[in-house]
Amino acid sequence: MTVVYDPTRPERNRPTPLPDAESQSRLAALADRARADMALLGHNHDWVPAPEEGAFNVLVLGAGQAGLGSAFALSRHRIGAVKILEAGPAHEVGCWTRYARMHTLRSPKNMKGIELDIPSLHTERWFEAKYGRAAWEATDLVPREDWNEYLTWYRDVTGADVDFNTTVTGVTTPDAAGYFHVTAVRDGEEVEYRARRIIFALGLKGGGGIFLPPLVKKLPEHLRAHTEDDIDFDALAGRRVIVLGGGASGFDNASTALEHGAASVEMHVRRSDIPRQNSLRWMEFPGMQEHFFDLTDDQKWEFSLFNGGLPQPPTQASVWRAFCHDNFSMLTDTRWADAEVRSTGDGEEIVVTDDRGVEHTGDFVISATGYAVDLSLRPELAEFLPDIALWSDVYGPAEGHGMGLCPYLGDGFQFRPKDSASDAAKEYIPRLVHLSTGARASHGVAGNQLSGIYAGLTRVARRIATDITKENWPTFFREFKAFEHVEIEEVGPHSEGEPWYPDSPRY
Repeated sequence: MTVVYDPTRPERNRPTPLPDAESQSRLAALADRARADMALLGHNHDWVPAPEEGAFNVLVLGAGQAGLGSAFALSRHRIGAVKILEAGPAHEVGCWTRYARMHTLRSPKNMKGIELDIPSLHTERWFEAKYGRAAWEATDLVPREDWNEYLTWYRDVTGADVDFNTTVTGVTTPDAAGYFHVTAVRDGEEVEYRARRIIFALGLKGGGGIFLPPLVKKLPEHLRAHTEDDIDFDALAGRRVIVLGGGASGFDNASTALEHGAASVEMHVRRSDIPRQNSLRWMEFPGMQEHFFDLTDDQKWEFSLFNGGLPQPPTQASVWRAFCHDNFSMLTDTRWADAEVRSTGDGEEIVVTDDRGVEHTGDFVISATGYAVDLSLRPELAEFLPDIALWSDVYGPAEGHGMGLCPYLGDGFQFRPKDSASDAAKEYIPRLVHLSTGARASHGVAGNQLSGIYAGLTRVARRIATDITKENWPTFFREFKAFEHVEIEEVGPHSEGEPWYPDSPRY
């Protein structure tokens, strides 16, 4: 392994990547090893009754890391007929080449994750195969585009069945045979799917939608964007950009605008300082990741209230990335009192007035203001929302609190029905799984953070496998009573010509 040495920037010296041909050969060999490991450690008995022709056992909405991981976790229980629907194209996996604009992931590189019980699927093994062991050792956080490429490799190796360019338009209650109907538009054509169960793995928006403060929302759409939007950063070249919010996405989008030639970026932070402490690092242990759900409601609510007030910081590298530009500035202890559009001789500009009466002018606003949990914003849940229990329905202190809008989930992230739900709804509501931001009150870090995704995936798959077992137990027991497997064909000594049998405790 050679190292490209730059004496002027010693901190940037790192091992050079492997040649492309060697890298591709190693990745192919790793894929073969992972498939062999999956076969070796996998179950070998098909046990789940096949769904009706054209239907699926499980439909997963979203082919990001949670959706792909869910399908793989189900396969480890040998649950087949799983289809994933993804609105984006095959080369994109989740947000990583769209609205994620950081250089690296923020989660520790050595955490348990979507590889589950197959070490050959771990990010570390993929990175080593592609770039070499020394490169992995020199890397603190996994680069974002490498993570996207790893996920496409993982998708292929695990055999995920994905329909791309497929946007879900609605989900209806089950038919007489117990199948949910999912309508969608795939490559411009209307299609329909049927499935016994649905996993909603729709990313950060899956619990509701983006949050835009009213003062941002009242600005014309062509003059503002949320960080999740598909922003045309090239169009911001030479323009003055105002970023509202000093969290991780605020710094990432500020830096991206500057790197695309923005004339200036002014960041507005309402706190007296940007977030510096990362509470997620404390949560990354099995008790918190895998057993938070097992706490009492009082304990979960108390923790969620406290943790919900702790902001998620950017990485140190993200801060340096922004501040290396002379035309970047950050204003703290600043709150907006008004925002309007003013005509100028050259067109129009945005005027933001802060709570001290100071005016700030710009040409475009990027709102780094996060997401709202509100299931009423999810069109695919419209038919089910009246029967889905929220924390505010079940736990008194949650009533009237914003976090009370989080769904009150079961141990496998399944929705729970309200007490007032019909008998039919009480049967089918738990067959809908919410693996998204709304899970945080019930499952903590396992709900939507990469730091806890291993725990989330294993809980989802185990719950679905349990429910399938219970649903089919009468059939299983009937099959067992009718089962015959003759183990001994004759009683007596071995005769010449009979099949060999082991006569020693060693090979």
